[in-house]
Amino acid sequence: MTIFEPGETAPRMLIADDDPSIVKLMAYRCSQMGLEVETASDGTQAFARIRQGGIDTLIIDVQMPELDGLSVSAHLLEHSTRPLHVIVVTGSRDAETVATCDSMGALYVRKGRGFRENLDSALAEIYPANAGRIRQSELRARSHSEAFAGVAG
Repeated sequence: MTIFEPGETAPRMLIADDDPSIVKLMAYRCSQMGLEVETASDGTQAFARIRQGGIDTLIIDVQMPELDGLSVSAHLLEHSTRPLHVIVVTGSRDAETVATCDSMGALYVRKGRGFRENLDSALAEIYPANAGRIRQSELRARSHSEAFAGVAG
């Protein structure tokens, strides 16, 4: 289910994480919603791609090779010439990371239990006009996962 109406320009998203399985999960989920998705495997690639322009939303891991996600996010948010939404993802529950995200205007999503739902909530916050369709899409994805688990189990 796409969350954007036909004829509506889909936002362009960059997903940056050094874990290929996480990138694949997020890219698949966001593509299902109708977002145009690009990926990067480290902070340097993410920084270079954003500087080229055309990206509306960045989802970036905190700990990556080359440049860490918080440094990339802080620099891009401070020097961006156009609006950029940032979602910082990490596996840790570090209060300092959450505070840093808050101070620079980035959303924080923790990897682990509830990750997909928390990512969907962050996207609903970024795209409030599409929040209802994001939630419907999440419910549909969850019911498909549960049905598949019942068949596979």
